[in-house]
Amino acid sequence: MTNAHTTNPILEHRKNTYDIASSLKKTDVYYWLLKYGYFPENYILPPCFRVVKQPLKPKIYYKVKKTKKGNQYKPIRTECINVHFPKTDLTDRNFGIINPEIHNDIAFHIASNWEKIVNAIFPENSIVSAYSFPIPIDSKNIGRISYLRSGRMIYEFIGMIDSDIASVAYKYSHLVKADIKSFYPSIYTHSIAWAIHGKQFIRKPNNMYDNNLLGNKLDKLFQNANDGCTNGIPIGPVVSDLVAEIIASSVDVLLTKKIKDAKVDCEIIRFKDDYRILTKSKNDGVTITKFLQASLKEYNLELSDSKTSMHTLPDGLFREWVSKYHIVNPKRKKKYSWKEFRELYLSVISIDKECPGTGVIDRFLSDIVTKEGQLCVSVGSFNLQKVISMLLMLGSLRVKAFPKIIAILETIINSPFGNSNKKTILKYLESFLKKLSLDEERNKYLISWISYFMVSNSFEKIVTFNPKYKDPITRSIFNNRGAIFKSCKDFKLFMGCKKIGKKVSMMQHLDVFNPPEVD
Repeated sequence: MTNAHTTNPILEHRKNTYDIASSLKKTDVYYWLLKYGYFPENYILPPCFRVVKQPLKPKIYYKVKKTKKGNQYKPIRTECINVHFPKTDLTDRNFGIINPEIHNDIAFHIASNWEKIVNAIFPENSIVSAYSFPIPIDSKNIGRISYLRSGRMIYEFIGMIDSDIASVAYKYSHLVKADIKSFYPSIYTHSIAWAIHGKQFIRKPNNMYDNNLLGNKLDKLFQNANDGCTNGIPIGPVVSDLVAEIIASSVDVLLTKKIKDAKVDCEIIRFKDDYRILTKSKNDGVTITKFLQASLKEYNLELSDSKTSMHTLPDGLFREWVSKYHIVNPKRKKKYSWKEFRELYLSVISIDKECPGTGVIDRFLSDIVTKEGQLCVSVGSFNLQKVISMLLMLGSLRVKAFPKIIAILETIINSPFGNSNKKTILKYLESFLKKLSLDEERNKYLISWISYFMVSNSFEKIVTFNPKYKDPITRSIFNNRGAIFKSCKDFKLFMGCKKIGKKVSMMQHLDVFNPPEVD
């Protein structure tokens, strides 16, 4: 890693992240991965899913054993518990919860080899600057890990596009946006060892089956976490994010060599599987895109056709929806009248149609709630049902926003007016829950959040029907009793909905910048 000073903010970010990551203590990394990095991001699962109990001292559950046939490594073969997050009406994104003993060993080996891991994520011979280091670090507290989950990095990445890239874009004429197709589900587990040790080294007969090598251990553990499959790693755990970063960084090294050999001038940044490439001509953009495709093939990966595009600067540099939203809501208000709320709501729906899949709905929901979690909209008996209905409809447009919508309803019901009208709110939610329960498999995500709201606020007794959920996630929530990986006695992965509900509101849980630390 170069120590040369530079005023380029992108290179400064790369150097600073490397320095801070290198300063982390191995034991801190291990325990953070176990406690805060186990479950997916906060918007995926309600706060009742958390690591309440874990090993008090670092340990390994599955060791390499010497036998007459050589070193044998046989971790238990398990399956992930999948959490289906609907992306569209037809497709889902699947998050995976790993067996905690397998996850423990992955975390142990990563932490024990932390210097090797950091160097693999920040290779010296790469010109690509990654903004997706998976563990939250703070330049003000060198050597310390924040308990914050790194989902906030997506917001930092967006900010980086608006500042760091914009500050150097004047040197270039074109911007290429490229995305690796189905990155995590496409990762070949054997490529973990390729990325850590080098393809030529690991393919030598003596090394390919050497179970003492870090890459081979991680390969086997990720396989056995996923029923022995060599294709795909689970989305959600931070250990997966770290492995994905190692593989993407190895692709970056191949890409860098091709670019340097061709003597093409460019600036490249990456957030996970998402590339931004600044070039001095359209032809250079096409050339580098071809180089990226060839580099990805070396790791059995490919670019997404639908998410790869070329832009003539400044087109593509800034987010179109941000400008459109700023026009209709230039400044966040302390209070919105019913009419103002309605008109802004309709504008947001219009922007979402023009710019689908963007964060305009998330921004709107954030703007109508104070930092303390109170709704900024005047709600009374004349519009209560309209507000509830309108918010729930937003959830159908952007499923990712649904937990925030339920959190807003929680703030309403906890207000004096809402409490006196809670039967109206609960009637809406019960009707919606009953409808969703007709197809549990398809609606598990929405069912989970409504169920948590009901149980954590002790409203489940009011529900007039008694669903019998099959999925372990929804069943755990509605029955208020953990039903995942119960055989792993060193771990407790569920805190009662009512208990956690008294400690943290849903709004606090979903605040990625300032979530409460709960033990």
